[in-house]
Amino acid sequence: MKELVYEKKGAMAGFTVQEMVTLIAGIGVIVLVFIFVGVLGGSAYQNTESDINSINNTTIKTYIQDAIASSFKGLKTTGNYIPIMALAVIISLILSLVLGATGALGLGMESRGGSTVL
Repeated sequence: MKELVYEKKGAMAGFTVQEMVTLIAGIGVIVLVFIFVGVLGGSAYQNTESDINSINNTTIKTYIQDAIASSFKGLKTTGNYIPIMALAVIISLILSLVLGATGALGLGMESRGGSTVL
């Protein structure tokens, strides 16, 4: 009896369920990090604002206040890219599901004498 040969020539590997869950959880973690960094950074600034204002050297006080302002601007700018990253993840998930369901445009569904694994 001839042994069956399983081939995957030309088939593209799609995302597994574990990878999809990891991507979705990663976006959730990124959003939570941005929320917590903003909230904790704001409360830390409120707690130390009186200490910063009590510095007598105006040059050092200005440098500290400028550094704090630029860090919050950087956080806001980076946070603006979260929807774009989430959209990219969603598009890649949908494309992987579509390509996986169609067998990479039919390449994985061809039979060449033996059995084929999608």
